[in-house]
Amino acid sequence: MALVTTEVTWLRWLLEDFGVSVSQPTPLLSDSTGAISIACDLAKRELSKHIGVDVFYTRAQVQDGVVGLQYVPSELQLADFLTKAQTRAQHRFYLSKLSIVDPP
Repeated sequence: MALVTTEVTWLRWLLEDFGVSVSQPTPLLSDSTGAISIACDLAKRELSKHIGVDVFYTRAQVQDGVVGLQYVPSELQLADFLTKAQTRAQHRFYLSKLSIVDPP
């Protein structure tokens, strides 16, 4: 999550340099409710000692409105299409969500 947050921050700076203003937080979808709660809640400090700087950076970007964390169930996480094995039904579902059609 911290790596994606740094990439989003860089892309927003790049867009700003090109004269494109982005006023809304960039949505960051995650299927980990634990990661979302740690990044949003200052009281979860004892749970994040092993994570170090990453959680503080992500938390600061959430508070600054750079990224907006949103929960999405694992079954609907489109990023999993390229990283995890799926059943045939899941594969068809991901193809339909990505507007990809099998060739004839």
